[in-house]
Amino acid sequence: MNILIIGSGSYVLGDQYGPGVVLRSVVQWLVDEVSNNGTAHHVTLSFDNPKTKEKKQAEITSILSDLGVPDALVNVTLVSSSEARTILEKQTPDACFIAVPDQLHAEYAIHAMQAGVPVWIVKPLTGNWPEAQKLAEITKETGGKVWVDYHKRFDTSNRLLKHQVKQAEMGRMLAYSVDYHQPRDLPIDVFSWTADVDVFTYIGCHYVDQIFFLYPEAVLTSVDATPLCGKVFQETGQFDGVLANLAFQTSNGPLHCPMNVGWFNPLGSPAKSLQTLKVQFEAGLVELDQTRRGVQAWGDKGVAEVNPYFFCETSDIMGHRRFTGYGYDSVKYFLDLVQTGADWPESNELPTLSEAVKTEYVLSVVQQSLKSSSKIVLKANRSS
Repeated sequence: MNILIIGSGSYVLGDQYGPGVVLRSVVQWLVDEVSNNGTAHHVTLSFDNPKTKEKKQAEITSILSDLGVPDALVNVTLVSSSEARTILEKQTPDACFIAVPDQLHAEYAIHAMQAGVPVWIVKPLTGNWPEAQKLAEITKETGGKVWVDYHKRFDTSNRLLKHQVKQAEMGRMLAYSVDYHQPRDLPIDVFSWTADVDVFTYIGCHYVDQIFFLYPEAVLTSVDATPLCGKVFQETGQFDGVLANLAFQTSNGPLHCPMNVGWFNPLGSPAKSLQTLKVQFEAGLVELDQTRRGVQAWGDKGVAEVNPYFFCETSDIMGHRRFTGYGYDSVKYFLDLVQTGADWPESNELPTLSEAVKTEYVLSVVQQSLKSSSKIVLKANRSS
């Protein structure tokens, strides 16, 4: 297998909040799922800043060492970002992972699709409605295979909620309330691209996608979004948070979705992401605390809430170090489909481009509401 990873930042290699998901998952999948046949599998990472190459190479070496993977099995190399496009066009890797700022997603995805390379993209698809529409058109023309990393579709708690919706034992869902916050130092000190991406597009997209995961036929009917301005706004020009009231029409009737999304967490927060859901049915209530998963680590610096279900380093029963969780599953299922070489199944369960485009439309209307400082009422579904 020859795999290209465009990007080498937090979600690929890691940051102060935890290990990067992409490279570790790709390497583990190669070791677990693909026969070696006496030849090494190749993984190529692209990077932007030449000054960071030595540090990134050391991180890669450490990851391979931690997983006990010899070069004879998986060879990982670093190349400059300018070389990534050439690799796509001339070497046609078996799969391409795009893990760069949102404004670059479409450019690389188009090159991948035109080269016939299946592509996996960190969420959101683009954060730009015209670009998302263009990608949808190119996908139809080329048959391109695009997977967006809406990994919450693989979270057992969300799949349980979907099952409850299908069973309808508590009647129809009336409201889906979201509180989702991350530390304020991420946009100020960690991300260099914050000025180009608002917080609702960056992380709120996950829970917009969840609406379509629960109700694939949902139609957006109105959006009323209010910005919250504080320290992040002062430093970057982006809102600290967004209060968005979204309304949808589903096959079961109207659904109201108030979402409070922001970079509000103090630096002493016990977890990178604080996220809770309250789901109100006609005859019941479901609360999902997706931060406090029942695992706490106490140390001299404080208490950490650990979510082992997302991405966690463990050891299997034979003592082999490995990574597990729904973050890994998003990579695994994508590569499983790539390996088969068959057409991807038509399924609204999977985070394919056709599913992700629905969320892109909602994000665009939230952006319009924030810009116009007004509620937007829609007469028809324009997401298709």
